[in-house]
Amino acid sequence: MSSLPLLSTGASRFLLHEIGVGRVMAAASVPLLLEYEAVLKRPETLNRSGGTAADMDVILDQLAAVLRRVPIWYLWRPQLRDANDDRVLEAAANAAAMHLVTFNIRDFGEAPSRFGILLCCPAELARNLRRTSVRS
Repeated sequence: MSSLPLLSTGASRFLLHEIGVGRVMAAASVPLLLEYEAVLKRPETLNRSGGTAADMDVILDQLAAVLRRVPIWYLWRPQLRDANDDRVLEAAANAAAMHLVTFNIRDFGEAPSRFGILLCCPAELARNLRRTSVRS
């Protein structure tokens, strides 16, 4: 994905790389991937990234190839004010995820902890991963 336009830098880019090479397991549901597609193909996102809709299709295809697909067995909604955030929480809950990684910490509040999921920002998870890989 390195030759394609990406907005992610720093910790987010590191996490995407770790997912891509298989060192970090990540999961998504079909509704969540459709939300990713909608966001990546917004005109303002395309303008900021310098990419095209076709570039975003390649990125989404690559993500879909490495993410574990999570079937939605039970709709946990609504838990949050934003239905798009509910999709993220729903995928994490159905995946029995350990972490929900987002910049949107405030809007998730305590909801992930009800499912035993730790809420963290990309930098926090990246720091922990780097720390554990240094010890190994």
